[in-house]
Amino acid sequence: MLRIEIAMFSGRPNPVWYVTDSAEAERLLGEVSGNQGVLARPGTGFDGLGFREVRVEFLEDAPAKNKGIPRQFALASTASRDFKASGALAQRLIEAMPLRSKVQLLEHTLTPLDAKLRDSVLERLQRYLADPPRRTPAPPAPPRSSLRTTIKDEACGKCEYEVSQYNPGFWNGAGVVGHNNCYNYARNWRTNTFAQPGRAHGAQTSTMACNTVTAAAMADGLRKRCDCLSEKEYPRRLMALVIDAGHDYHWYRHQRGGFWGHKPGGTPARNYDNSGQLILNPETCDRGGYEQFCGYFYAGRSVVIN
Repeated sequence: MLRIEIAMFSGRPNPVWYVTDSAEAERLLGEVSGNQGVLARPGTGFDGLGFREVRVEFLEDAPAKNKGIPRQFALASTASRDFKASGALAQRLIEAMPLRSKVQLLEHTLTPLDAKLRDSVLERLQRYLADPPRRTPAPPAPPRSSLRTTIKDEACGKCEYEVSQYNPGFWNGAGVVGHNNCYNYARNWRTNTFAQPGRAHGAQTSTMACNTVTAAAMADGLRKRCDCLSEKEYPRRLMALVIDAGHDYHWYRHQRGGFWGHKPGGTPARNYDNSGQLILNPETCDRGGYEQFCGYFYAGRSVVIN
């Protein structure tokens, strides 16, 4: 049995399904065995916002018939030696995705394996294959400081919030990085539940639009920028929301030093955009397909997420 995951979302769970037919699994593994240039180690290619790779994992402890194939590997990764063949194999897997919806997984509640999602994923895959993104190096780390500072909001004057030291190590450890997403990072709360706006208060949405995700997040207690939070809400955070319309959402958090941090889905937290540039303004940074900027929000200590 194989587990297939399309690594592409930041907020929503990635599309996931099982291949339970042994003959079909052997066909896939046979193709991979015949050209191991299609393989890459998961997470070694492009890891920014947008389509990243298709991950395949063995779910049984029996040895594979096709020797030399790792138990976890990625297809359509920019780290694969034969990128074209790897992308073609990933495309065939995705084309059959709606057929795997009979086995219901928890992720399907938010990310159903229907034809609409398949077509959307295939369209993004084609853009990705035609113009593969580069894995960009991180910019130099900002000066270290252990202080959490209260600052005036330049956009509002009367409002204040807190900025703290950029600390990606808190988010990027084994057992943590894959269980927390952009919403966790922006709220600065490591729930290990891949938190969703509104879920803690029965107001979660499956419609990926500025108004619906905003309403869900405000049900958790977020306020729109310039609706000031009192000192009782210390520490207060400034967050920014963007949308890949109809597809996914993504959040950023303002950090000490004037830049912004974020965490695209289950990938490592970072302070740079898809072009490898330090994020000084989430409205103008390279956000890939997350083209709609929805606005800024405050989150105080009373904001509970799950």
